[in-house]
Amino acid sequence: MSSLLRPVGHLPASVYWFRRGLVLAVLVLLLFLITRLFSGGGDDPQNTAATGPQQDPTTAPVVTPTITPTARATAKTSETPVKTSTTPRDTTCAGADVQVELLPANRRIASGSALNFVVSFDAVSDECKATVDASRLTVTVTSGNDLIWTTTHCGQAIPRATLVVAKGKQATSTVAWNGHRSGPGCLPGQPVAKPGTYVVKAVFDGRESSSQAFQIV
Repeated sequence: MSSLLRPVGHLPASVYWFRRGLVLAVLVLLLFLITRLFSGGGDDPQNTAATGPQQDPTTAPVVTPTITPTARATAKTSETPVKTSTTPRDTTCAGADVQVELLPANRRIASGSALNFVVSFDAVSDECKATVDASRLTVTVTSGNDLIWTTTHCGQAIPRATLVVAKGKQATSTVAWNGHRSGPGCLPGQPVAKPGTYVVKAVFDGRESSSQAFQIV
């Protein structure tokens, strides 16, 4: 017992006490580890996982934005090359695009009097521009098979104009007749049309109007 309290040796007593304290500490540490191992005091993997970062249940879920049909249509439109379309007002009327009518300003005139013929244009479908001149519009006055007067001879009687022709909205051009017969070159001094019944008709780019009768007395 005295040897435990008073170490015997050639070394100082403090060295022996340090050695004994170190051995005692190692034994205590081993005892602690063995106790923890057999008592199941180690970290529970499930508990460890549970202590990890968790999603806050109150956090709103991430919503993926949906593309509405309007947005798709807008995107598709922006990707589609823009095509330049011709507006109806820039479309030239062909004969098939219009209906042509002609009316004499008077149904009865005195021999040698001038008479105006009103030519009207109405669009068949789409609006268009009618170029009116002697090359596209002709007005002819006949009596039976006798050619009395025509703008083919007297092209200057056709006023040059560009008319906007729309469906349901007529555009008109007035052609003046001097009441005389005509000949090639529309030379002056031609005979006056005699009393009788005459028929006038217009043709625009191949489209004919109905024939209209009038009388010279």
